[in-house]
Amino acid sequence: MKKTFLSIFCLITLQISINSCKEDENNVQRIPDDETPTSFSLDISSCIKEVSPQTLDVVTWNVKNFPLTDSLTIDAAMNIINDLDADIIALQEIDDEASFEKLKNKLSGWSGTFFNQTSIDLGFLFKSSEITPVGGISPLYTDDSYAFPRAPIMMTFRHQNSIEFKLINIHLKCCNNGQERRREASSLLKSYIDENLAEENVIVLGDFNDEIVEINPEDNVFKNFIDDSANYRFATLPIAQGASSGWSYPSYPSHIDQILITNELFGRLQSTSTLTFDVCDDLYTDLVSDHRPVMARFSTQ
Repeated sequence: MKKTFLSIFCLITLQISINSCKEDENNVQRIPDDETPTSFSLDISSCIKEVSPQTLDVVTWNVKNFPLTDSLTIDAAMNIINDLDADIIALQEIDDEASFEKLKNKLSGWSGTFFNQTSIDLGFLFKSSEITPVGGISPLYTDDSYAFPRAPIMMTFRHQNSIEFKLINIHLKCCNNGQERRREASSLLKSYIDENLAEENVIVLGDFNDEIVEINPEDNVFKNFIDDSANYRFATLPIAQGASSGWSYPSYPSHIDQILITNELFGRLQSTSTLTFDVCDDLYTDLVSDHRPVMARFSTQ
């Protein structure tokens, strides 16, 4: 950890203990805005992947009860997004709509949209110079809280090079006792895409809350997608099959943040990577999230 950032964090921790910070309903400790620095950024430069206007760079990012530490988290997220310069970011665990709007408004050249349904919601941020939304958010399976405690949201986008695609942002049921609920969600998602989006460029991304590599393949809750390899592919499979140092949820460790694509995009997929911001700067986990973002890159020409 770099000494400068460590010092800042220690000062903030001391300020918390003195001023008795407020807590939300989930017992996430928050620092009042008037007690924090006016701006903050992490040193993540060596973890950034180079992007291009000729590629479509899509990110899934669980931002853990956003914002963990109010303005500090908002500023850190703003600087990460500016440095990353991806095209679209699908967010999970937005805890406060006003903070999402504050982040969106701080991002020059970006727009976004938010779907309010629970205490940890879903949203999209997208770079306006390269991405155009086609219509608004379409929530799916809003009446099935067993399979989807948080309804998936779907949105259509168009890249400046004219490729059009649909993103389905999901946050499936957590933890081992949710395995059958995740299996049901996987079945319903596949049925929806098969029946309604058979000829579309589709990317399903988010916090799947489960592995896509199992010791016993029959236990895999996403077996229906994996078995239909002619039509679906987990772009994140090489990460899941690789070393745990590259997984998206290092505290477990596990790789549960996935990007799934339909066959219309097989030939366009160039790479998939986990952005290990916590390795570049230890403060990432304390200030932003315990999940690492995952990015997939597609050609657009």
